[in-house]
Amino acid sequence: MQNLDDRVAVAAVVDALYRLLSFEPGDEPDWEGFRSYFEPSALLAMRVFPSDEKVSVMSLEEYMRHQMREGLKGEGYTETTGERDVVVVGDVACVRQEFSMNFATGEPVPAIDLFLLVKRGGQWRIVSVVSDMQRL
Repeated sequence: MQNLDDRVAVAAVVDALYRLLSFEPGDEPDWEGFRSYFEPSALLAMRVFPSDEKVSVMSLEEYMRHQMREGLKGEGYTETTGERDVVVVGDVACVRQEFSMNFATGEPVPAIDLFLLVKRGGQWRIVSVVSDMQRL
């Protein structure tokens, strides 16, 4: 049986990431806060922007550089969460999170994140994120 406290804690990690990744025009995401939820060796596989031709596999540092493409800082960016499934088995968890990418121009872009987490030292930490979206 899944522990409700763990499910709530895992969902809180995911919620924090979306909050920390959003920023107003002229600002940037809270990268230090964002980084604090990941294992240092975390791996991300995603199409960062709808115009990306392929899914990129990258470290957290590579993702953070790619996320701030030219011009995005001046535009601002948010993500709005939708349906979510959380499965916890012992000290591992999987989250399927639907969301929309909200750029300053254009319609929201529907996407999905798949998170894998592990509980280490009593804290839930992300070890992997796989994501994709509807391409433009």
